[in-house]
Amino acid sequence: MQRTEAVTRRSLAETTMEDAAAAFTEGFRGYVVKFTISPEAFSLRMAREDVDPEASEVFFDGDKPAGTLLIARRGKRSRVSALGIGPTIRGQGLGTRVMTDAIAAARARGDAELILEVIDSNIRARDLYRSLGFELSRKQVGFSRSRTRPVPEVPPAAECEYMEAAAMLSRFADANPTWQTDPDCFRHPGSPLISFSIGTKAVALLDDTKDDVRIYGFAVDPAERRKGLGRALADSLAARYLGRRLYTAENIAGGLLDPFMRRIGWRRSRLTQSEMVLRLD
Repeated sequence: MQRTEAVTRRSLAETTMEDAAAAFTEGFRGYVVKFTISPEAFSLRMAREDVDPEASEVFFDGDKPAGTLLIARRGKRSRVSALGIGPTIRGQGLGTRVMTDAIAAARARGDAELILEVIDSNIRARDLYRSLGFELSRKQVGFSRSRTRPVPEVPPAAECEYMEAAAMLSRFADANPTWQTDPDCFRHPGSPLISFSIGTKAVALLDDTKDDVRIYGFAVDPAERRKGLGRALADSLAARYLGRRLYTAENIAGGLLDPFMRRIGWRRSRLTQSEMVLRLD
């Protein structure tokens, strides 16, 4: 446990999921994108992204959860999965101290690199990361299908077995996926994700528990691409979710899906992120 002024920093491993989820929500209060997360969703995020509870921290203002640093780890790579500092503890230089400590810890572990994403309109955070030696790696973008866009007369998508879908995603994955689109995120079954496929050639994973339907994974067998399977799957999802917006988060490598999404009438989101990397070896 470490104190800096009125702030207590605790290992995530020493913190309840309830406090961790509250701290995550508080840490992003007033942020560019609104985040609210339940303890169950927080736990699922940890599992999907391989968040290391020993390397991650929860910040408290007195006894009130006030922010988080989440560090995810895969092999020799680490990622700042989230850094959120709540309104009551901002303006104390905590972000710089926390990131400096995270970099030192990654070096001590022998990691080769530390990566993170920053929303491009968040100039202050981007400048902080640059001052610490991070460099731009690539852009990340998202896409959406308007709820008012006409839907082709096609049969609605049919569900498939989750683990089969996850295996297809792994086989069909493009090289060098982003951390959140890496098939490793989906190797464990977990509500609320459900899966759809066209035979064994095209697959999608999504969450339909909210008004808007979020696509987490979407892939076509490389040997079967440019044959209309991707469009067929996207149209069948639109037919299943008539009148609902379909979207992906802004975590897809820029340029990877842009031509395909334009062809099928999905729009690229205005919000973009920069993936940044700090080489440690």
